[in-house]
Formats: sequence, structure tokens, C-alpha cells
Amino acid sequence: MTRLVPLFTSSAGIEHRMIRTDTETQFLATAPTDPVIERNKAMANHNDGYTPSRELRRVATIPTIIWLKWLNEEGCDYYKPENAKKLCDRLNDPDWAFLRTAPGRLEYSNGRFR
Repeated sequence: MTRLVPLFTSSAGIEHRMIRTDTETQFLATAPTDPVIERNKAMANHNDGYTPSRELRRVATIPTIIWLKWLNEEGCDYYKPENAKKLCDRLNDPDWAFLRTAPGRLEYSNGRFR
């Protein structure tokens, strides 16, 4: 017999559940990503992402559940500074274009995003 036990919902909107069977226990985390992806699309079509001073530029919004998926499945924390190049490559990948909020190509060199 399988039992789905709700545990809690985090402040990031991630629902945590436990799945119990007669032989094992697993943990499941889920969250809706559609609102973030729709917002990313709207932002990407709104402007080039630069602030009025052109000093800063937004480039992506990554839902927490996707970051958690990468961490669990790949063992890579893309938010750590040592993984900045990997994050750049991931955000430039057409398969992950829905995370982008502005056009262009990201580069990472000399400790800085460009």
C-alpha cells in the first residue's frame, strides 16, 4: 500500500511530501513553475534587461525547484561561485531558454559575468 504524506510547504512555494510503501520511504518536492516562466517570457519581450543607467542587467530567473532538481540530479550547486561558468553555459543552452529574461549570450571570465 502506498501512502502520500504531506509534510510542509516552504516559503519558496515548494511542497514537500513523503511517499511510503511497505518496503521504502521516498521524499518528493514539487512546485509550480508556470508563473515564473510566464513572467520570464514577459520580461524578455519587455526590454533588453538593462537598468536605466545601463550598469546592471537582469538575465534570468531560475525557479527554486529547478535549482533543487539540478542539485539533486547532477550534484551541482549552480549558485556557488566556482560553478559560475557552468551556470553561464546552462543559461546559454537553448533547452533552458525559458529561464532567460533578456536576449543575448552570457559569458563568464575573470570572475565576472558579461
